[in-house]
Amino acid sequence: MKRCLYLSLLFFAVITAKASDGNDTQEVIRIKSVKFALPLVEQWISEYAKVNPDARIVIADKDTEAEEIDIQLLISDVQKENAYSNQFYSSVGRYAILPIAGKNNVLLNDLNKKKLNSKRLKELFFEKDVLDDDYEPAKDKYNATVYSGYNSSSVTQPFALHFGYEPSNLKGKKISGDDIYLINAVQKDNTGVSFNNLNYIYDLNSRQLKKEIALLPLDLKKEYNEVLAESNLDKLIGLLEEKGIELIPVEEIGFVFQNQVDLQVKNFLQWVLSEGQTYNHQYGFLNLDEKTLNQQKERIETRLLTYN
Repeated sequence: MKRCLYLSLLFFAVITAKASDGNDTQEVIRIKSVKFALPLVEQWISEYAKVNPDARIVIADKDTEAEEIDIQLLISDVQKENAYSNQFYSSVGRYAILPIAGKNNVLLNDLNKKKLNSKRLKELFFEKDVLDDDYEPAKDKYNATVYSGYNSSSVTQPFALHFGYEPSNLKGKKISGDDIYLINAVQKDNTGVSFNNLNYIYDLNSRQLKKEIALLPLDLKKEYNEVLAESNLDKLIGLLEEKGIELIPVEEIGFVFQNQVDLQVKNFLQWVLSEGQTYNHQYGFLNLDEKTLNQQKERIETRLLTYN
């Protein structure tokens, strides 16, 4: 009897150990994200884990080697085009960029009298290229200090390219680190101007423009300016999802990963393109337009069928 009991306990211990070992060796999926999109990506991971408790998806820390990263979030078309041919890219949302200043900026009175159209916005932010056929050196009539970022996680490159320039054409000073420091710069400089994405410009709890920030006045249709003047993040997101406004850059965010990758990655991406979209607005991001969303879903479903 004792021998039977011993063998039963031994068998149970072996099975338990194997099960534990299986969980310990389960593959961890690591995602690298730019800082301004990190809260949204973390929310996606958290919500996905609730319906897929066996999934092990984490944010890659700064010490994670490049080859250990399974999914990377890209924020510009340039990065997308530079993705290697053996990688798979899928759009998962959009973000918008607005020009800003500190609320005490001395230029705001004049700018409110003559709002920024495309020409004036370019004159404010960019140096003309000396190689342009129509180049003429001109005095800076705004006397503003432009602050911009310069690393791959900054919205500086998408902003510049949207208006037909390179980041090197931006006037003023480059700020290292995350784009949140551009907010700090214009707060301290009453002639400073910059630009940033919505979730840094707006308070995500109150859904209002941050108190220390002012939007630079844009030359838009009356109804568009009324939405901007309300300083309501949700109304602005609704407007930008419905209308394309040339003076407000709207760019995609997307995940890139290896073509031959763990099925768990593709399942996660499929969830982000369905249930995950409901969290975009909460963190200041726009949803994909319906056509693009359906295209991305179809591509992922095709990949899943091929994989299976």
